[in-house]
Amino acid sequence: MALKKKSILPIIDAKRPITLHITRTDISRSDRKEPSHCAAALACKRMKGVKEARVHLSRVYIRQNNGNVLRFVTPQRLKSEIIAFDRGGQFEPGDYTLYPPTKTTKATGQRTGGKDKPGKKKWKGQPKRKYYRFTNVRTSAHGAFQEVDI
Repeated sequence: MALKKKSILPIIDAKRPITLHITRTDISRSDRKEPSHCAAALACKRMKGVKEARVHLSRVYIRQNNGNVLRFVTPQRLKSEIIAFDRGGQFEPGDYTLYPPTKTTKATGQRTGGKDKPGKKKWKGQPKRKYYRFTNVRTSAHGAFQEVDI
């Protein structure tokens, strides 16, 4: 039995936006709740120099032929289409622009925002923020390209 070696692929934040052209053919061949087989991922795979693509609700990962993985932010319009499609609705064909992460949305591994400054009084009556978690859609992007069999 051969042992499988694991390696971590380099994930690089994209520098320039790209536009996806999602066609009816991409939609008919796609699978629901599958980040690597959805209509947007199939449209990415048709682009020159793309080996693999995974489209999640917040990020899009595109693996190039040179082995690098580019990270983009999923636009709100595409996110809405993904949620509708994963829940059994229709995916509308069209052009969707993927943008590179901004300075505040880059994955640095550090907490961002909300640091208390010395001498600043905190308001005690502030209600806790409630978060809405989407249900019945694809899984999160955690570990999307972390380990690959070589």
